[in-house]
Amino acid sequence: MITTTSKKVDYVVVRHRLDATLDRRHARWLRGSVAGQVDRPEFHQHVGDHLIYRHPLIRYDIDSDDAVIAGLAEGSMLLRAVPPFDEFTLGGTRHRVLDYRREMNRVDIGPTSRPIVYGFRTPYLALNQENHVTWERGRSEDRRRLLERVVVGNMLSLSKSIGLHVEDRISAEVDLEAVGPQEVKPGVCLLGFLGRVRINFALPDGWGIGKSSSRGFGTLNREED
Repeated sequence: MITTTSKKVDYVVVRHRLDATLDRRHARWLRGSVAGQVDRPEFHQHVGDHLIYRHPLIRYDIDSDDAVIAGLAEGSMLLRAVPPFDEFTLGGTRHRVLDYRREMNRVDIGPTSRPIVYGFRTPYLALNQENHVTWERGRSEDRRRLLERVVVGNMLSLSKSIGLHVEDRISAEVDLEAVGPQEVKPGVCLLGFLGRVRINFALPDGWGIGKSSSRGFGTLNREED
């Protein structure tokens, strides 16, 4: 069903306490471990050897030393249907799940009447190969406008994934600083950004946008304006 206003959707966050100290690279391994245990393309964004080109509705993250799996809209329903995990294999090492907590909420996604400020908790991978060249060649103001367009595009991509047709004009202001190459997978690095965005669009805390957002990059938390 398609709607033209903001949309309420289910949002499930499952936090796992493991017998290990975790860092951001474990989010990538967490995704691979779950993909090996759950035979659904929504959990790993692949059909055979082909990548699914849409905003992921299941993502993996590390937060306060917890291994986090989150599901939004359809992803929430799929995640709720998966039995609790007993262990994860991360970087070739098995780790037992000592405890887990499941949080379920209904959240608003979509345009808002007033801008909301979000801060990136993990590096935001905004650029693809083409617009990275544009960013490198641009002046400071051009770079800022490019990043603002990319942020808006990310919101529209998410909206499409949840069946939300956005007719309102989405506008973003960014205060982002490049923080260097971030390893997405072995041999592949993308430029990361940290900072804040101000945009008239509602997202739940802990969701992510940008390249490899399913692997824990681009995690956003709401901040005071």
